[in-house]
Amino acid sequence: MINTEKIVWLASYPKSGNTWFRAFLTALLGDGDLRINEMKTDGIFSSRGIFENCTDTDSTYLYDSEVKNMMPEVFEHQACCYEKNKLFIKIHDAYTVNSKGMPVVPRQPTLCALYFIRNPLDVAGSFANHNNGTIDEAISLMNDNQGCLARQRKNLNVNNQFKQLMLSWSGHVLSWTQILPFPVLVIRYEDMLADTYRIFANAIEFMNIPVAPGQIEKAIAATQFEKLQQQEEADGFMEKNKKSKSFFRKGIAGGWENELTAGQIKEIIDHHGEVMAQYHYL
Repeated sequence: MINTEKIVWLASYPKSGNTWFRAFLTALLGDGDLRINEMKTDGIFSSRGIFENCTDTDSTYLYDSEVKNMMPEVFEHQACCYEKNKLFIKIHDAYTVNSKGMPVVPRQPTLCALYFIRNPLDVAGSFANHNNGTIDEAISLMNDNQGCLARQRKNLNVNNQFKQLMLSWSGHVLSWTQILPFPVLVIRYEDMLADTYRIFANAIEFMNIPVAPGQIEKAIAATQFEKLQQQEEADGFMEKNKKSKSFFRKGIAGGWENELTAGQIKEIIDHHGEVMAQYHYL
């Protein structure tokens, strides 16, 4: 019998360590080899290409609500059609339901999810850099209960992605950390930095990926932040926003202390203090 529970969702609010972990996975599965423009993961949930290849439909003729109603079947199809034991799919969408009242993230093909979370005070500066915008603009989006990526009046997007409903930062976190119909491992970006081996090894065990002695260390060495920066400087990075100068910026925790004003700090804490406290960010 074919196992169709094979999707591992790599979920996060943007700029929370998702790309770093996908680079680590690529190096792990490639025996330490890493080319940031050739990730060995399996795309993003919002990919127009995945949707159209599966449905043989020009998605620009559909409303976004129609797309979201079809998404569960699309990824059930993905799980059935690929011979790989696991599919690692990035997702920035919040865990929400479509107009049929069904979760947009389907239970049937899902093995588990990793949820990456980062101090929203640090997310603000990194997100602003990614969008080549201001920190105030990033905070406004983080506070928006209907916050979206790739927002579009019509179902068209030059980046070949559908609109991604993220909710606010707190709403996103709560959507993925509630009790879901599949296992979810929450990973703090700050812990990834402070205790990289332990956190990554726990994630590998959670996903039930067999590894040889030294394999994790080799993958961690290949994905040191400076090496990711060097690759981007040499070859560019296809996931970088065309408007921003670079994708890999600082890779630190606590940079907000030198980037945010007292007013900006207060605004984030006023909106997200309750969830921040749950994850020891206050």
